[in-house]
Amino acid sequence: FAPATLAALAQARRNDLIVIGGGGLFMDYFTPFWAGFRAIADRASFCIWGAGYCDLKRERSRAPQALLAEIVGKSRLCIVRDELTRRHLSSCNLSPPVPCPSINAVQAPAVPGFGLLHVDNYTTAGADVYTAMDAAGRGFAKATGRPYRQTNNRIDSGNAAELARTLHLYASSDLVLSSALHGCILAVAMGRKVLAVSGDYKIEAFMQSAGLGEWVCDIDDVAVIPSALSALAGQNWPGEFIQQARAANQAVARTVLALAKGV
Repeated sequence: FAPATLAALAQARRNDLIVIGGGGLFMDYFTPFWAGFRAIADRASFCIWGAGYCDLKRERSRAPQALLAEIVGKSRLCIVRDELTRRHLSSCNLSPPVPCPSINAVQAPAVPGFGLLHVDNYTTAGADVYTAMDAAGRGFAKATGRPYRQTNNRIDSGNAAELARTLHLYASSDLVLSSALHGCILAVAMGRKVLAVSGDYKIEAFMQSAGLGEWVCDIDDVAVIPSALSALAGQNWPGEFIQQARAANQAVARTVLALAKGV
């Protein structure tokens, strides 16, 4: 991905504004992109919006801090997605974080759902944790008469129908069991109750910001999943947090637009 992306961005002209955003772009996996982008950053206007660290619990996963700080220092605007990322880049004096912009892309369905949706990040959680989550989820669904559904949130690029089918899984369910960050984000944004299983500190960062820190199970404590699922119906939806997150992202969008007009 890095060479093709960098080749496209290298075509940026003086009156262009590059907006780089989304997901765990501060993970070490993306270091080749940031290293290659350094030269572009010296001459092009750019913003970073919604990016964050992946901070895996079982292996090192953070991109070099000095490299990211250098790039952030050259940006016109850098808004990170969570306090975890802001803390790791404390030398950059970043503004308060704004939750992932995907919160603004979905709404709570008008019709209540009924079912348990298991959203997996198999790579991060690992085989044993995935198996434990699957068993606990299926058992709880059967015991409560709920349909059991699964997704890993992966869709082919540009496939709108597949995206709609994936989002429908959330809309059709009232409870979500997720080891993926965006399983948690989409569930909360769509008004669904979520139990997170965390192999990455970014999940705690989001859930705590939403006031749902007590609804996180560590990957080394999956034995508590069945009892946590039994209590999940009592979770309070953080509607005020969602409203504030959407308003904050709209404010960032206005700022980016103003920067684009002023380039």
